[in-house]
Amino acid sequence: MNLGSDDRRTLQLGPLWVLSALAGTSRFSRYELEAFWDGVVGVTLRTPEPARGLLVSLAADRSGLVLDFELDDRSVVTGLAHVVAALARLESEVSADFRRALLRIGMAVGRARGPYGRQITFEDTQMLMMVAQLLEIEAVPPVGDEVLV
Repeated sequence: MNLGSDDRRTLQLGPLWVLSALAGTSRFSRYELEAFWDGVVGVTLRTPEPARGLLVSLAADRSGLVLDFELDDRSVVTGLAHVVAALARLESEVSADFRRALLRIGMAVGRARGPYGRQITFEDTQMLMMVAQLLEIEAVPPVGDEVLV
């Protein structure tokens, strides 16, 4: 997978833009980041290579990644548009796997934020549907009992 350093960093920041969309902020609490990283780990284990490698690279320097995100001036919409542009330079299967992984990370965070840590609230479901549109995902994959369509 040939990616320039700017594209790689943009893709690494992608999951944080998804978190930002759900949290409504670009500065996260400790418990939001804990739920986020738990989601990243769970989704990474189910993501095929080489998209998995991109997700694994997030953990190399978690605090540095979060700091880069906080210093980045791109909004959620602009950031995810840049993610889509970077993904367009990859093979279609890798791109699709990474897009699904981003949405699944969002769903994991949404579940953690919802009632009893088991359900995604209506508001978060609506936000995830918007994220799916921004990521240009046409068919939203089911995860667990929830299907975003």
